[in-house]
Amino acid sequence: MEKPKLNSHPRTGAGKEGAKRLRASGEIPAILYGHKREPISLAVSQKDIWHILHTATSEHMILSLSIEGSSEGSVLTLVRDIQHHPVSGNVLHIDLQRISVDEKLHIGVPIELAGAAKGVKDEGGVLDHGIREITLNVKPMEIPEKVSIDISHLEIGDSVHVSDLIALYPDLEIIDDPNVTLAHVSAPKKLEALIPEAGAPAAAAVAAEEEGAEGEESAEGEEGAEEGKGKEKGKEKGKDKEEKKEKKGK
Repeated sequence: MEKPKLNSHPRTGAGKEGAKRLRASGEIPAILYGHKREPISLAVSQKDIWHILHTATSEHMILSLSIEGSSEGSVLTLVRDIQHHPVSGNVLHIDLQRISVDEKLHIGVPIELAGAAKGVKDEGGVLDHGIREITLNVKPMEIPEKVSIDISHLEIGDSVHVSDLIALYPDLEIIDDPNVTLAHVSAPKKLEALIPEAGAPAAAAVAAEEEGAEGEESAEGEEGAEEGKGKEKGKEKGKDKEEKKEKKGK
């Protein structure tokens, strides 16, 4: 498959000020390194980069790079990193790595979740996404645009993992952990709140029992207190009568 072409030229004026002037002129600073050669500071067109990014499935793409004034010809490069402005999202800087046709490299490829999960469509569940890219060890010309996995059979509580992709694409060398989740269908939040944990008593029943026990203890305590108060009042009245009799006798 033919790789996107990107034109560049050597860049002069290092530092933040040089990068600002370059961006103001409609270009983006870049660096090319790899294969034990000296890094080269480059400038590339903002428009060219914008077009390439908006037609690509991933930022970690392979490009055919031409350098103005170089006798090297087209250089096969991997986009290792793109720095974006945190607010505008504009591209600020690009790191490019030299690669060769015959060498394998680690590269991320997008994962496509195909179909509508049964647990979402028919049971009102929620689809939770796991990782969005799978990492391959692959030669540049054999990199797929994406890998796809069908999730239409997933019911509530079901998942698909990297191991499922490994079984689905035996010719690809996938280096991610097989146990990593790609997608999972969760129960709706309201339903989750009503389902008690396995082997555990219902929290509401326990709370009700505790409240009932506390109420009984409180009632018994109040009755005992009232009885005590009544006895004390009786004793006080008896004492008053005795004192009155004694006064009359005198």
